[in-house]
Amino acid sequence: MKHALLFAMFAVSAVICLAQIPTVQPNTTRNQVSAAFSPSDLMAQPTQKAEEHSQGVVFNRVTTLELRSNYHYWPFGVWSNAMFQYEAKSNTLNIARNRALVDGAGAITGTEVGVLRSANNGTSWTFDILTSTPDIFVYPTLACINPDEGTDASKLPVMVYGASFVRSNGLAFGGFTMWNRTSASSYQVSLSDYPAPGNGYAVNEGALYADNSSGSVICAGTLGTSGSAVYGAYGMWNFNLIVDDFGQTPTIPAAWGLDKFRPNASNGGSYNAPVLIDGDATGTLYAAFNNFSSSNLDVRSVQVSKSTDAGVTWGTLNEMPSDLLDQFALAHGGDIGFQYGQSPYSGGEFIAVGAEEYSFFYPLATGIKSVTTPGSIDSVVAMHIVEASYKNGSWSLAAVAELQTLNLDMCSIEDSISTAIGAPAISVTGSGRGFEIQAARTVDGSTLIVKYVDFNTARPKNEFSAVRVFSEETNGSYTEGDPITSMFDTDMYIVTRLRSSAEWGSPANVTDDEDMAFRTYMPRTVPSAAAIPLLRVIGTNAGTISSLLPKAIYQTVYNGGASVDYANTGVVSVEDEKTYAFRFGTVAPNPVTSAAEVSFTLDHSATVSIEVYDMLGSQLRSSPTQTMSAGIHGVNVDASAFAAGTYNVALVVDGVRIMKPFVVVR
Repeated sequence: MKHALLFAMFAVSAVICLAQIPTVQPNTTRNQVSAAFSPSDLMAQPTQKAEEHSQGVVFNRVTTLELRSNYHYWPFGVWSNAMFQYEAKSNTLNIARNRALVDGAGAITGTEVGVLRSANNGTSWTFDILTSTPDIFVYPTLACINPDEGTDASKLPVMVYGASFVRSNGLAFGGFTMWNRTSASSYQVSLSDYPAPGNGYAVNEGALYADNSSGSVICAGTLGTSGSAVYGAYGMWNFNLIVDDFGQTPTIPAAWGLDKFRPNASNGGSYNAPVLIDGDATGTLYAAFNNFSSSNLDVRSVQVSKSTDAGVTWGTLNEMPSDLLDQFALAHGGDIGFQYGQSPYSGGEFIAVGAEEYSFFYPLATGIKSVTTPGSIDSVVAMHIVEASYKNGSWSLAAVAELQTLNLDMCSIEDSISTAIGAPAISVTGSGRGFEIQAARTVDGSTLIVKYVDFNTARPKNEFSAVRVFSEETNGSYTEGDPITSMFDTDMYIVTRLRSSAEWGSPANVTDDEDMAFRTYMPRTVPSAAAIPLLRVIGTNAGTISSLLPKAIYQTVYNGGASVDYANTGVVSVEDEKTYAFRFGTVAPNPVTSAAEVSFTLDHSATVSIEVYDMLGSQLRSSPTQTMSAGIHGVNVDASAFAAGTYNVALVVDGVRIMKPFVVVR
């Protein structure tokens, strides 16, 4: 990217000078869990919108949310990444769900906690309820184990983890809890009933990993603090769903202690980014950090600790050499590599690929050092998603994708200000999940996949009437800033590489529509590169305030009404079709009831065939290979025998395969 980076979702700016200063994350920003829940957090149900059929992947409605959407799926950090899972042996999609119970007078009476599940690739969903509780259970994340390789997902041991607002305490925050269902039926385990992981610390949100080899769910995260405890400490626990008991009660592992990282500037702030956790098939666990270590106080880098006993003990940190950052910069037009702004807190992903083989993905900026002002950057050259990978005893740092901006933003409705001024009022904050980077591996382990969100600069900016923006000051008052009059579209991108290769393909824009890609999710394991399940939690215009907002804004509101949509896409080739001498045109009509035409253009004579796949990657149909001349061509695909659902059609030209989705309706 040789041009100036787009600086924010709502504006374009050239970056002139950016200090390379370690970022301190204040406790008040990192932990935004509400102290209490109120009836005003109940949202009006949005009307069922017509399904959209645009150039990109087709999303279908899964459910609408009854509470403000931030109470369903947390829009800050990596916490909510575990809300969406694919279970391979039962071939099911699973979404953590907390459905609010509302009486005839519109009052909230409790919550049903469970799993939204689909056994037919999202065509239909059922709600598998674990329990009904009079408390309000929020921020659900999901883990299930299948050590016996069962095929009935409804019988698998499952955990839904989150926070409770206790009715007996006036709906005040009641701490973090897990709802489990095993052979012992459903039961609740409140973490506040067990000894604290350390003096002054409490169990908080965390990343989940389900370990089939031990039958355990492992949770690791940044701990809550009280009193004089220093913020930024890490804790973990291990709950075994086979024996229905802790394998490791909440603790602060010595290998992750605060003394292993840069000392905090104050008790209320920390340089530490969230911990991420994953495991390999042998049962080895890996905990990954993206911090300033105690041995390198000036450069944020990746460190990984491992455990071979289900988290009871952890090994010393394996740290990536920091000079790889500047080597990366030199290879990409700069002379310094650094992590900009809030990226270490809101935008990272970690995946274990195999034994002693793992990768950490995060945004990394490259720039030109200032000659006149040491410690500053004269200009930012580019922003990348990078892969810090460890394999065969050595670290490497490689580019995965180039980004079009330094950061994305999201919106929240300011109810009291809107009421006072008689017009919509919002506040704007940096996206709590950054670029929404998530990594996945295919079931067969052959392919790695990275999903992220970014600007689509090929589309014109959305222009609309001014929307007033306010920011909260430390004393509780608000200051009005510049209004918003335009926004870029954001889209979801997917990029893949074979595990046997070091090269990433070109990113594919898999949405490419006029909706804002916001709060998007991908499971850690996916069926194949031709069948990648995707979710989006998208803001709706239901409600008095949001109904008056432009589409581009209300879709990025995180504390309003929202719906959950599902799609499935395939990225078979890791090459960009633009490098080939053909273009895949359209599949029309789409949706289709009987037959659709696949159009394409050849720059020269080539062998061509058309293939059709279901969303599990199984080939349903293949046309005979034939030689076609240069020019524009159309081939009919008979879909009359296909059941309703989503499929992929592949255009194969001289052995190169490019896929596009189409929908069959009945």
